[in-house]
Amino acid sequence: MLNSRQVSRTILFGLLLCIFAAAHVPLAAAQTQNFTLSASTFSPPAGVDPGGTATANITLSTADNYTGSVALSCAVTSSESTTTLPVCLISPADATPSATPSLTVTTVGAAPGTYTITVTGTSPGSDTETVALFLNIVSVPQDYTLTVSKAISPGTVSAGFGAQATVTVTPISSYTGMVTLSCLSITPPVTAAPFCSFNPATVDVNGSGTPTSVLTVSTFGVVQNQTKRTGPRTFYALWLAIPGLALAGIGASGGRRRKLPGLLLLMVVASGLLLLPSCGSSTTPTTSNNANNLVTPKNTYTVTLTGVDQNGVSPSNITSTSAAATVSLTVN
Repeated sequence: MLNSRQVSRTILFGLLLCIFAAAHVPLAAAQTQNFTLSASTFSPPAGVDPGGTATANITLSTADNYTGSVALSCAVTSSESTTTLPVCLISPADATPSATPSLTVTTVGAAPGTYTITVTGTSPGSDTETVALFLNIVSVPQDYTLTVSKAISPGTVSAGFGAQATVTVTPISSYTGMVTLSCLSITPPVTAAPFCSFNPATVDVNGSGTPTSVLTVSTFGVVQNQTKRTGPRTFYALWLAIPGLALAGIGASGGRRRKLPGLLLLMVVASGLLLLPSCGSSTTPTTSNNANNLVTPKNTYTVTLTGVDQNGVSPSNITSTSAAATVSLTVN
């Protein structure tokens, strides 16, 4: 049997073992944390529409110069009952600190709501770290904006001339449609205000490229007409009767026949000289206004643009309080 001293020694030894184990287990666990994970917010930050794509950056770092590889994976969960979850992908799937892999989430088929994307990193030493992100899927309105992508040129014209600018239709989200462009207003309002036209007047927003149209702002002005004949011709036409009367008088007098040819020649020459003014014209250069007799007054005019698609949808940046697409033209 053990005496009391031996029992005391055995208990003391056991206590020492417990203290040693308690002191070293946390240390061993701490040594296995050789990397950390962090993540940026999703872009776009306000959320993505169903069928859209969101991206974020994952930062893989280390505090103790760990150089081993880390296997990365992601999973999507939702607290709402849904049959289709967004799909996530990390690229590259294996990385070493310090690195910034990319996280991409595609929302095809997913319903609007808030989803949790958990990114997990695992090292060969069984160190596992996680980071969670939250993605909002919202119903983004299918719309478009209208902007002047190339300023009007020239900026100053004389009445009767025009200038051109380039207008761009930019789809929002996955918008598609046929947008017909027009001028919403021209200020200041005058009788002969400038007028605008588009080429093409209707642009096809089909998801490929950015459709544009050339805007032409024209003005009313003075144009040259053809010159017109002036002066009366009736007076000169009356002289046509004189040679005939002279010939009749000569025939009636029975004058000497030998002088008749000379007199006839003289009369023909005189008649030609008298008829020259009636064959010519008295011309005076004249000008007149256009067909409507309008001339655009000198001023600086602001043209506000707009559009409408086949469903009656107008640009989201053109409202009653905001006119984002405008051009200004000065008539001197």
